[in-house]
Amino acid sequence: MEKNKKAEQNQRPTLDRCFFGQKSALKAQYNKESRSIYIGVGKKSDDDKWSWNNAKIKDTEAAEIIRVLQGQTDSVSFYHTFNGSSRQIWVTRKEEQLFVKIDNNSKGINLGEQEVLKIVLLEAIRLQIFS
Repeated sequence: MEKNKKAEQNQRPTLDRCFFGQKSALKAQYNKESRSIYIGVGKKSDDDKWSWNNAKIKDTEAAEIIRVLQGQTDSVSFYHTFNGSSRQIWVTRKEEQLFVKIDNNSKGINLGEQEVLKIVLLEAIRLQIFS
């Protein structure tokens, strides 16, 4: 039993931050074991179940998202293909809101959430480079 618990703990992301709204959510994660950065956008259905569109992103893509968070550029987009599935990712600033869209799921986050997302992405990049 203890062995299974340790294996489960090793698979959990090192960083895991989610920004929930009533019907949508944005998450940013770093998995130490795979040395990978992930973002995901979730949508809540009418029967209270969440469906997620997730994407593994490169450190340079995380840095491009940080540039949008800092107001250095208004938007960035990426296209990913992995294991036969494709994902399109858009990150766009509109006034004080930042919108992240992966395929058909989107989530807007406010200024405070943007600051936290920036810290999480910076730390994820740091962990990926120095681990």
